[in-house]
Amino acid sequence: MNGKKWFISILIMTISALTILAGCVFWTDPFFHYRKPRDYFFYKLYDQRSQNDGITRHFDYDAIITGTSMAENFLPSQFDSLMGTNSIKVTYAGATYKEINDNLNVAYESGHEIKYVLRPVDYTLLIKDKDEMRLDMGEYPVYLTNKNPFDDIKYLINKDVIGRYMLPLFVEYFKGTPGGHTSFDEYSYNANLHTFSKDDALVGRTVFEAPTQINSLTDEETTMISENVRANVVDIAAAHPETTFICFFPPYSMAYFGGIWESGDLNKILTAKQMATDLMLEYDNIHVYDFATAMDITQDLNRYRDEAHYDQYVNEWIIERVADGENSGESSFRLMKDNAESVIEDEREQFNNYDYNSLID
Repeated sequence: MNGKKWFISILIMTISALTILAGCVFWTDPFFHYRKPRDYFFYKLYDQRSQNDGITRHFDYDAIITGTSMAENFLPSQFDSLMGTNSIKVTYAGATYKEINDNLNVAYESGHEIKYVLRPVDYTLLIKDKDEMRLDMGEYPVYLTNKNPFDDIKYLINKDVIGRYMLPLFVEYFKGTPGGHTSFDEYSYNANLHTFSKDDALVGRTVFEAPTQINSLTDEETTMISENVRANVVDIAAAHPETTFICFFPPYSMAYFGGIWESGDLNKILTAKQMATDLMLEYDNIHVYDFATAMDITQDLNRYRDEAHYDQYVNEWIIERVADGENSGESSFRLMKDNAESVIEDEREQFNNYDYNSLID
């Protein structure tokens, strides 16, 4: 065989091999890009950015638990039991409001009828551009989320997809593993991977110093908050009055509030919170819960793995309090038009005068 024929033979074999691999990825579809899971494969759910879009498009559900790492350790089974729903959990660790909102829009675009959306409203993400995305966490898989079929090649011929997802599906199938997928209670759940203690929450801090200056929102930041909350929290609720959007301010630890008090940003953050609350409460189908002053939790630093991330029992407690409020119509943690301003002003007074160094003793 001369060199030309050898080259053509190798080329044909390479193209054939790639075509077969692409066909196998298409058939198994481990990211649910084309369809819901096939009944005879067991799909492991563990890649939020790659799998959440497909889950949202093709799974059967009528409620969504979403948000940042503040929502990762929720148990959808608990929410379903208390709220009478069939929910999915599609969280995005470290995501901006835009990333979360983009995924929520997919739920409606794909024809789902949603009863409830449960999502945290993180303080740390309020003062962000409405279009900001976390590109520092690696390349965003737009080939999975856009509507361009031609760049699907990045999915169909992808060594990570083939090696980490497609081949294990076949291995489990031939081992006789029953079909299905990782439960949503387990998906993104990571409490078992961390320790929760006062030392972890204080991260080596030995003192909280009084602020040397008190910072306020700039005009640019005020505009940013308004645009961010409207574009990524409020507008979707306005477009879908049939859905109840349960938005909650998470119970970050008092060590977190001590840090922003020390930096001089406490009043700034609480003003941003008031702005966001006012915008959300313009719509009756946005229910806002504020767990910032759940002091039994926030002062108990042994419940935290850092300044903000609480243990799984706090996640369970949040769902219980939300269900109480939704099912009874009353809750001491719910912000309403007639109490939101006074509640947040009480927080301002309480947090500005709190003895943060008592957390260290």
